[in-house]
Amino acid sequence: MTNVTIHKTGEKIVGFIIDGHTGFADFGEDIVCASLSLLAITAVNSLNIVAGIDEDDIDYETNDESGYLKVRTNNINDKSDVIYNSFLVGIQLLIEDYSDYITLITEEV
Repeated sequence: MTNVTIHKTGEKIVGFIIDGHTGFADFGEDIVCASLSLLAITAVNSLNIVAGIDEDDIDYETNDESGYLKVRTNNINDKSDVIYNSFLVGIQLLIEDYSDYITLITEEV
């Protein structure tokens, strides 16, 4: 099971945590894990490339073995808000079909 936690300050998303392996299929064949990974990596890269947030202002931690990714931006803008919300929509759509493998919570930080 993969737990996705969205971090919000007020109405703005400022980061997220993805923790754990989905367990949908074996390594290399897990389409749910691959989908989550694609959403997350695209969001992180888009924060820098599209939203113009300097790499030094994007804090992240990873642990590939445990399936952990923590992302937090020190600066937010209108574009980062769209990127984070698009990430959230992607997660919600995955959960519609794969709720046995993904949980989603929101935390105020």
